[in-house]
Parts: sequence; C-alpha cells; structure tokens
Amino acid sequence: MKTVRLSENLKHEIREAAKKKFKAANPEKDFPKDGMQVFTEQGYQDRINATCKHFKETWGYDCPTENVDTLAIRARWEVTQDDGEGNTHTKDYDESFNLNLPDIQVPTFLCRYREMQVEVEPDNPVFLECMEVRMFNKNVRDKLWDEDYKLKEVLSEFSTLNQLMKSASWLQPLIPAERLQKMHEKDDRGERVKHQAELADNELSSLRETILEDSLLGDDS
Repeated sequence: MKTVRLSENLKHEIREAAKKKFKAANPEKDFPKDGMQVFTEQGYQDRINATCKHFKETWGYDCPTENVDTLAIRARWEVTQDDGEGNTHTKDYDESFNLNLPDIQVPTFLCRYREMQVEVEPDNPVFLECMEVRMFNKNVRDKLWDEDYKLKEVLSEFSTLNQLMKSASWLQPLIPAERLQKMHEKDDRGERVKHQAELADNELSSLRETILEDSLLGDDS
C-alpha cells in the first residue's frame, strides 16, 4: 500500500464532497413564487383600475403605465421585549420578499424596474410562509457551516490519507476514487531495495572481499 499525502487540495475535495452529500440529505425549501395570490387577495387590480380611471378623469389622458413581473411584499412591525429586570425596549423589524407575477400593467409611479412594491400585514399568510422558509434555510446553512468547520479541524490532524482511512474508514465515500486507487497500489520499494542489494552483492563481490580483508588486517596507512 502506498502512502498518499493528505494535501490541502485533497482536504478541499473531501470537504466539498461532504457538503454535496449534506445538501442532498438536507435540501433547502423553496420560497413561494406565485405573487398572484397576494395581488388578488389585496384587491390590487381593482385599486389600479380605480387609480387609472381617476387619473384620466382628472387629467384628461390615460395614466402612464408599465409592465411588471415581480411583486415585492414588505412588512414592518415592532416587538416589545423585557430584559428580565423590569426594563422594556422596542425592536423594529422590516422584511421583504420578491414574488413572481405575470406581466401586469400598473401605473408608472407604483413600480420600479418591472417591480411593484407593496406593504402587507406581518400576519399575511404568504409573508409568514416566506419568513418560515427563510428561517428554515438559515438553520440548514448554519448546520452545514458547523459540520464543515468540524471536518476541517479533524482533517488538520492527519498528514496522510492512509492515517485518515485507518482512523475513519467510513469517510471513504468522500475520497476521490483515483486517490484511493493510488493508496491501494502495491508499494514496490521493498522489492526495489532487495534488487539493489542483490546487484551490489553480485557486481561488487570482489570489492566487498577486499574491504573485509582490509578490516581483518588492520589499516596500516
């Protein structure tokens, strides 16, 4: 078996393979994509129609509009917290999420870069779902970071792949196949040493006898 050095590049490959397996076993959740539920429930189309009608009645020409394909929902709220010592303080929260829309025409002053921004209540079902997905995905990423850090620290304790496999053979699925193959190749250094010894004995036999005789006679020089 040959000795394979656990280089920084090999450690990186092992960590990347571990991340890939973690993500496969712990997939992140998808955010809600369809903004039409909020658009419809909040009656935005009726408001747009009323705004355009009022604009034309007031100014005598059609209200300038643009197509949008994104609905940015935003909620703001505050939470009062007690520090346990009788003191309270208020913390403000401001979160937003982007949802998809089919191309919808809205008054120009209501949009920017094909995006219509609206405010919803913090208890809006779609907004709450977005918050839940964000927290879930954050927890998954935090756990991935923690596992990668621990693996990095463990790998730093080994200098060869052979040592790692002897101590934690169950990590084998993370090791590139060509590295394992190289490690399992027969190490021919022993045979090479034997061949070199035989070569020296055969080709230098006379010199060996000379040195032996000289050692027996003593060095008179």
